[in-house]
Amino acid sequence: MAGKSRKSVRDKAQHEFVSEAEELLERMRHDLSTLAEAHAAGRGAPPATVNQLFRSAHTLKGSAGMFGYSQLAELAHHLEDVLDRLRMGRTTLDRTGIALLDESVSLAAVALEKLGGAEADESLSEAIAVLVGRIASFGEHAPPPLEAPLVAPLLPEGLLRALTEYEESRLRHSIARGSALHVIEVELDLAAFEEGLGDLTRAINEVGELISTLPSPGSGSDSHIRFLLLAATELGAAELAVRLELDAAAVRSAHTPAAAAGAESEGGSAAPREPVGGEADATSLRSLSGTVRVDIKKLDELMNRVSELAHERAALRALVVRLAADPSTARVGLELDKIQRGLERRVQALQADVLEVRMVPLRQVFDKLTRVVRRLKLDLGKDVRLELRGAETEIDKLIVEQLVDPLMHLVRNAFDHAIESAEERNRAGKRPEGLILVEATQRGHNVALEVRDDGRGIDAGAVRARAVEKGLIAADTSLTKKEALELLFLPGFSTRHEVSETSGRGVGLDVVRANVAALGGLVALESTPGEGTLVSLTLPITLAIIQALLVGVADEHFAIPLGGVRETLVVSPSDVQRSAGREILNLRGEALPILRLSEEFGLGATPRDQKQYAVVLGMGDAHIALLVDRLEGQQDAVIKPVLGPLRTLRGVAGATELGAQQAVLVLDVSALIEDGGRRREARA
Repeated sequence: MAGKSRKSVRDKAQHEFVSEAEELLERMRHDLSTLAEAHAAGRGAPPATVNQLFRSAHTLKGSAGMFGYSQLAELAHHLEDVLDRLRMGRTTLDRTGIALLDESVSLAAVALEKLGGAEADESLSEAIAVLVGRIASFGEHAPPPLEAPLVAPLLPEGLLRALTEYEESRLRHSIARGSALHVIEVELDLAAFEEGLGDLTRAINEVGELISTLPSPGSGSDSHIRFLLLAATELGAAELAVRLELDAAAVRSAHTPAAAAGAESEGGSAAPREPVGGEADATSLRSLSGTVRVDIKKLDELMNRVSELAHERAALRALVVRLAADPSTARVGLELDKIQRGLERRVQALQADVLEVRMVPLRQVFDKLTRVVRRLKLDLGKDVRLELRGAETEIDKLIVEQLVDPLMHLVRNAFDHAIESAEERNRAGKRPEGLILVEATQRGHNVALEVRDDGRGIDAGAVRARAVEKGLIAADTSLTKKEALELLFLPGFSTRHEVSETSGRGVGLDVVRANVAALGGLVALESTPGEGTLVSLTLPITLAIIQALLVGVADEHFAIPLGGVRETLVVSPSDVQRSAGREILNLRGEALPILRLSEEFGLGATPRDQKQYAVVLGMGDAHIALLVDRLEGQQDAVIKPVLGPLRTLRGVAGATELGAQQAVLVLDVSALIEDGGRRREARA
């Protein structure tokens, strides 16, 4: 029994290690993106970012070594070495260095995935050995360490003695580049000093660089703590105090270069330099005290509990209605109604809070795209700029994880297929630098993702010819431009005749559509030859818990995610029209294709002379009218997977419980819209 307990503790510890290591690698990817952006803009490596990368590698090395994962620990150790040389100024950052760091983090992620294998992975060991050799040779011809003298006699002796080797290196760099040094003394409330210190750190890094932070003894009250901060900036002491919103006496000049002193004596001040390090240190301080790592499975369990509460709430509501309707219990019913309404508000708030916890920004996906483009630049020799917008748009974590592959496919396709060579772009009168724009926006209950490029575009005629060549369509088949572009989503279709490392294998857009459809989303493609291509993805914000519209057909009940419902209306037989053999509904001038839910699932045909309800479904610009027999109200629903034969049934996204152990199928809005649109085009 004790052996099982020890094994359980170790398994839990290993799980915690993997979770922490994933967070460290994700943070390192983000920091590498910051370094790459700084390098591309011609700025030096932000010291705080480099130092945070170093700390992440050091933590990863220690944790991996503690659990005996020697391969990962060895790689992290050598990665730590090169980052240490970089942060100490013993080597410089260039494109090769960024690529090397990228490869190291990517290989560390591979090593993390293979933890716990029964046998050592020889190919992984070999890859790590090769990379370690390259890391060891990187910076062989590094510049000598900076030996600028510490000419700052006004610095407190205690502060100088407390400087670490890294902080002393940053101090020498600051003196060498002619920055002014200031000592800042602050007293912060002990109960909230982390937040106050974080805000001060961020403010200093916006106008210079925070070199060191040191607790300071003083005669203040027991409820406060004093700090000495050493800052390097081009501002004078008085101006820095104003920027930090401190009393002038709290900022003391410790070293003022001649140039800066002359500028101040003339009544001016130097322009603030580019922010160094950003908010990294402040963020890390807040994270230590304000965040908790939670397994997504536990959030799923919590969501199920919220769903059960919603069912109990609905049952309570039905009881309240019955009591209020009976004169003998009406008074009790009214009192219970007040309690029920309060409970309803609190359950809804709890549901919203749980959903919010599951939301993560798309930035983590965008950071990976940045790394992909940097690697493709090196491999293909193309000058392409990746522009990202809407990185803070939030979406369910489970959806984010499934979005990585589709977006990478799209970016690779744009880079390899769409963006022309520099010579071809010059002949077309375009800028030598190509552009790939990835933009995310929230639209109601959905998130819209667009991947746009300014490349050569897609020739619909060439796509059709390639489809005929591959035997996918007959030579005499008539296709519209949109239908021709839809061929690109067929499995195995590629316009490339040769296979490269990046594309040409017939794997791409079909994978994108399949993955997005599995998430309840839609994919659309538009292209203009010579101008570029736009691929649009429309996805639900969450698949965890939804508001659903309950509908009935014959004796069956179904739930439709309310985020995909645009409106409902009564449809008379005379409202249904036909065009090219297809039923359509004219909705304020827009011809919507009609799907009859009874016929979609083989529940028997509803008499054509009977009134029905039309549920107008929409995602993005695509709309259809779904005809049902009854509208049965709304209810919160937790979507659960369907097992057995129904698991692969087209048009079914899962199932949910309605209470009283009654389960109904949840319809897949994206699949229904896609099917309705295809049938319309097929008969047009």
